Parts: sequence; C-alpha cells; structure tokens
Amino acid sequence: MNRFPNLLSNIFRSSNFVLIILLAGAFMYNCHTIIDTGERGVVLRLGKLSGVMNEGLNFKMPFVDNVVKMNIRDVNFSIGTEVSSSDIQTIRVDLALLYSLNPEAVGSIYQVYGKRYEETLVQPTLLEIANSIIAAYPIEQFVEKRTEISEKIRAAFVEKTQSSGIVVKSLLITNHDFSDEFNRAIEAKKVAEQGALKAKYDLERVTLEAEAQTRKQRSLSPLVLQEKAIDKWDGKLPVYMSGKDLPFITANP
Repeated sequence: MNRFPNLLSNIFRSSNFVLIILLAGAFMYNCHTIIDTGERGVVLRLGKLSGVMNEGLNFKMPFVDNVVKMNIRDVNFSIGTEVSSSDIQTIRVDLALLYSLNPEAVGSIYQVYGKRYEETLVQPTLLEIANSIIAAYPIEQFVEKRTEISEKIRAAFVEKTQSSGIVVKSLLITNHDFSDEFNRAIEAKKVAEQGALKAKYDLERVTLEAEAQTRKQRSLSPLVLQEKAIDKWDGKLPVYMSGKDLPFITANP
C-alpha cells in the first residue's frame, strides 16, 4: 500500500525536475542573441526602444527584450517609372540607387519607419525628386544631359534623406525610353533633315558645276577657239557659202 504514494511522489519529483530543466533551457536560450556581420540589433524592451546591439554575441533580458535585426550593408535599389519632360513628353526611366543605413541611426529609423523604410521613405522620395528635376528639361535635351540630371537627382535625394539615416553611395539613370509617338516624330525629323541636306548638297553641286562651266567658257579666247576649230577641220570647204568670211579663217592684208 505504501508503494503507490511513493511512486506518485517520485513521478512528481521527476516532473518538477524536467520542468525546471525546460525552464532553465528556455531562460538560457532567451537571454542572449547573435548579431551577424553587416547587421545591427534594435532592442525593444516591452515594445519600447531600449538600445542597439552591435555584431557578435549579445545578452538580453529573457521574455522581456525583443531584438529586431536591421541590415546595414549596401543595398542596390532599382525602380522604373514614367516621367514628363518640360514639353509634356513621356519618358520611361530606370533609376538605380546604391545606399545603406547609418549604423548609428538604425534605432531612430526603426522608430519612424520600422523595417519598411524602402516603401515609406526611399521609393516615394526618389520618385518625387526624379519627376521634379526631369520636368525642367525638354525631351530633346534629356539624352545630352542625362549625366547632369542623374547628379541633380542624387544631390536632391541626399539633401532630403540625410537626416533620416540613409547614406547614399551613388544614383544613376541606367536606362531610358521615349514614347512611340515621339520616336516616330524623331525618325520623321531625321528623314526630313537628311532630305534637306541632300537637296542642299545637290543645289550646291549644280551651282558649282555651272560656275565652273562659265569660267571655262570665259577663259576660251577667240584665237584658242579658232585653233581648236582648225584642229578639228577635215580640209573640206562647205558647198554653199554666204559670201561672208570663213567662220574660222581670217586673212591679214
């Protein structure tokens, strides 16, 4: 009869021991975290920003602290959009932004934007600036001044986001395309310009040839003409004469 209570007591003790082991394991597991290279850990204590962890092994308060890892490596953000030139022509542009997060500002970035900073800060700001700057140029200047436009967009983006913790490495317009209507207009314009150049060339050629012929005729004196006629004469006189001097023989008295 005494064996049954003893058995229950042993089971209870064993269960408590296992429970203690499990709780200790959970405690040990939740009292530290590892932050990888190229990351920072934003510490939220009961939902409130408490600090930022650097790379490596870090300790935290179990069941109280929550750590959100933030990437501080370089990020290549690309986006395509349609913008309007100053003459209301549509241009399709592809933008490539190389940026990173300031390691010292990841806490404030998370406070304001969470982990959606690309959606709420980077993308809308970049599109707004690109539209504003490209709208100051006529479409025919876009290709010629594309590098200048890229630099203006980069400078404006840096100015607007530097206090937010975004570090800009480079910004480029990697590709562009005009509307089909404008491409057809450009092609027609080129054809017309080529036709005008050809007509101008033909006119100049004809004018030069006519001027050369005129100069040639002026340079031929009557004696030279007579000499040429004698060289070509076959020695036969014409059957009928009008009584005038021969056309190319004159006699000195």
